[in-house]
Amino acid sequence: MAVPAAAVVMTGGGERQAVFAVGDPVVSPAHGLGEVVSIERREVDGRHRDFYVIVVRDTGIRMVVPVEVAGAAGLRPPIDRKTATSLLNVFKERRPAVTGIPWSRRHRHYHQLLHSGSAAEVARVMRDLLRLRMRKELSFGERKLLDTARRMLVKEVALACGDSEARVERRFERAVGTPTN
Repeated sequence: MAVPAAAVVMTGGGERQAVFAVGDPVVSPAHGLGEVVSIERREVDGRHRDFYVIVVRDTGIRMVVPVEVAGAAGLRPPIDRKTATSLLNVFKERRPAVTGIPWSRRHRHYHQLLHSGSAAEVARVMRDLLRLRMRKELSFGERKLLDTARRMLVKEVALACGDSEARVERRFERAVGTPTN
């Protein structure tokens, strides 16, 4: 059963507040940029609950997330243009996010950063792996992490800046000092 175009949640003060509406872009820490395609009311355990139906732009994955736990699940609006522009500074930082630990622990840490929901943390992972790629060939696991970071971050920044994904990626690679194709 469908509900109105915007879901509402109760805030701490008891008032109802719209969070995401149909057509809104939304970022999932696990899947990246998506869009709210509908808000459905379903009966679960004898009570009616509203759910966001989200389609991830890159993969087409369809997620159904209860409205009342959307924040706890890490759903957030995409970053704004100012935040997107400030991410270039993350790529210019020289200090790596993770240093001096074995690859297995570094991989686990990068994975946690990717799924933190923070665009800045995803940028740090992408920056470190781009730098590592300049020094050596990346392993399969490293390439997979870099591809995930790139997919999540570049799409969100391109949306925020109204720019193409290719241009955003080139900007990030130039900031790191990676030769572009």
